Amino acid sequence: MFMITSDQEYILSILNKTRFMRVDQVCRLLKLLAEEKVEKYAVSLLKQLKHMQKIVWINEKTFALPSLYNESIDEDMLSAIDIMIDLTDYKILSISANNPPYKLCFFTESEDDLSNYAVIVVAPGTETRVTTSLYATDSENRTIIFILSDFSQKDKIKTTLPHFFAIYGTGQYRYFKGGD
Repeated sequence: MFMITSDQEYILSILNKTRFMRVDQVCRLLKLLAEEKVEKYAVSLLKQLKHMQKIVWINEKTFALPSLYNESIDEDMLSAIDIMIDLTDYKILSISANNPPYKLCFFTESEDDLSNYAVIVVAPGTETRVTTSLYATDSENRTIIFILSDFSQKDKIKTTLPHFFAIYGTGQYRYFKGGD
């Protein structure tokens, strides 16, 4: 029988919701918990989880739950995880995934506050439908992060809910406050 460390348990709790993750995401999550948790530690932790058959490698950077070995990588989820990590100062307290219109919802702890976020991936041409679907959900107590593929989508999203836009470029996400 194998013992699972608290760090492994933390990563598995996130993976059980997101289904896919990248090694760099694990490194960033562990580094938030303790600065000394470097990449070598994260890789070792993942090797142990693979040995315990808790994860499978899809490619050299991405792993998944064992039941998803033959599935296509959910790139939108990987993007949503990147956003989640960007907005987290310490630890993810709660997470849920694939609850339309949200790709990922999470509750996080920062130095002086608790924050509730929801990430929506907005495919070109779906801006109006995405905005309309927000009002059918309970979104008032969370900040919405819209992942856009093009900056021109920003003007097509209309909501009074607290929100930001995220656009990927030059190796990271850039964030723009919505509602201005």
